[in-house]
Amino acid sequence: MRNAVNEYGVRFLLHFTQASNLSSIFEHGILPITVLQSRRMAYNWNDAYRLDGCYNASCFSVEMPNYKMFYKYRYENPQLDWVVLGIKKELLWEKDCAFCVENAASTSITQTSIESRKGVQAFRRLYDEFPNKPTRRELKLPTAVPTNPQAEVLVFGNVEPSYIFSVCFEDAILRDKYRKYVPNNVNVEIQKWLYQPRHDYEYWR
Repeated sequence: MRNAVNEYGVRFLLHFTQASNLSSIFEHGILPITVLQSRRMAYNWNDAYRLDGCYNASCFSVEMPNYKMFYKYRYENPQLDWVVLGIKKELLWEKDCAFCVENAASTSITQTSIESRKGVQAFRRLYDEFPNKPTRRELKLPTAVPTNPQAEVLVFGNVEPSYIFSVCFEDAILRDKYRKYVPNNVNVEIQKWLYQPRHDYEYWR
């Protein structure tokens, strides 16, 4: 897996969440719903329904956020503050991961077994040409970016705070508001592009 990840030039994963979760995340890590509930921990969730059925996993994206979902949550909850976490790529070979070539809650994904979405070949499928869409070359996709903008990585179990190397805000106001919750050894950045659609969005409407 390490070789495949490096072959595609993947540098990092991303995880978006409500900024109000930062304090808990840096204390306990990114925890799946089953763990949060078993420990009776307070948390603010993005997806109340989790149609993917994987309550024992957390969702990550490779190199770019799932902008469709991210926009939906922000549009439906304009009163909330959001943040994007930069996650070390080592997660992909050090943790139990399942790879979804499109949204993990889509019918085509939920009808395939979790086991068939694990392993190196499943990871490589993130970069296959997508049916009825322009080619990766035509879409001008960087080598490390999965084909479908809603491709996801489900990571089972706990993701320790040590995997987080960066906390990215949309603007300086939010950065300054939440900086105190970020440890000194983690980068605090303003990265507006993480809050925008992918350049080929017109093909994925």
